[in-house]
Amino acid sequence: MTRLTAKLIRKAKGVSRLLPPLLRANRDINRAQLELKWIKNELPKEEWIMAINRRARLVPLQYILKSQPFGGLSIACREGVLVPRWETEEWCTRLAELLEKNNARTLKIVDACTGTGCIPLLLNHQIKYFADKFEAIGFDVSIEALELAKKNLKTYISNHDMSSTQTKISFQSANVFDPNLCKNFSEIGDIDIVTANPPYIPAEDYLKSTQRNGVERSVRLYEPRLALVGDVEFYTQLINNVVLPLSAKGFVFELGYVHQACAVRQALDSNLWGVGTMNDSATKLRCVVGWRKGESLTFLESLCDTIL
Repeated sequence: MTRLTAKLIRKAKGVSRLLPPLLRANRDINRAQLELKWIKNELPKEEWIMAINRRARLVPLQYILKSQPFGGLSIACREGVLVPRWETEEWCTRLAELLEKNNARTLKIVDACTGTGCIPLLLNHQIKYFADKFEAIGFDVSIEALELAKKNLKTYISNHDMSSTQTKISFQSANVFDPNLCKNFSEIGDIDIVTANPPYIPAEDYLKSTQRNGVERSVRLYEPRLALVGDVEFYTQLINNVVLPLSAKGFVFELGYVHQACAVRQALDSNLWGVGTMNDSATKLRCVVGWRKGESLTFLESLCDTIL
């Protein structure tokens, strides 16, 4: 971690007396200025000092401001639930654009490990202009996450006109390791796409510093380990307990490691399924994508940078 020099602290104080504490979280004066601007814009003046002090203790800014912009939506955030990331927003947007390009008029989606509910909400927001029917079920094992997802759904419905499409979005309690979890989704019928941002950071990497390709201290201190730490076991269960029992035509799972994508490839019959990986705009491995051969969503292959 970059050390804070006396010169940098003096420079920050010269800009604003409120700025130096924010350097503890940012180590960069420009980033600190941006966060100060957000705090001033989002919070009443009497809360500024408390917010700055919390940020100086490395509390994620999204927990302080209680929201995160996400593809045109404002997603409510709170401690105990993973903060939505730009990487997730990016692949959701790419998926929505591809669905539009291929004239996908009706969609049934299951979102595993749904957290804030940001994935199904953003997909609906982006495809409602061309889709005639959209159904989505998000599930999570965390009660805190489900409460927040339902709050975000309520806000979304109140802020957006839902009359142009037949839209049905719900959130349920379920565990991806439960082999019978799909009995909860029988009313939705066969699924088009399964999406997921499961825990995918191996325990040994979770404990590493960012200098060693590990996790930011702020994340380790405040974001839920339950939503972060996991490995191939989540992907094999997603395939065996969700994708195959629901006869899904395709899937997009966020991940962070090549061996996780390889585990997905090995879990599926190569005669029936195509599988590839997608990179994000920073050229980092971001998702594993699958499509059932001979079905209507084979165009998901075009999301991939590498075919496995």
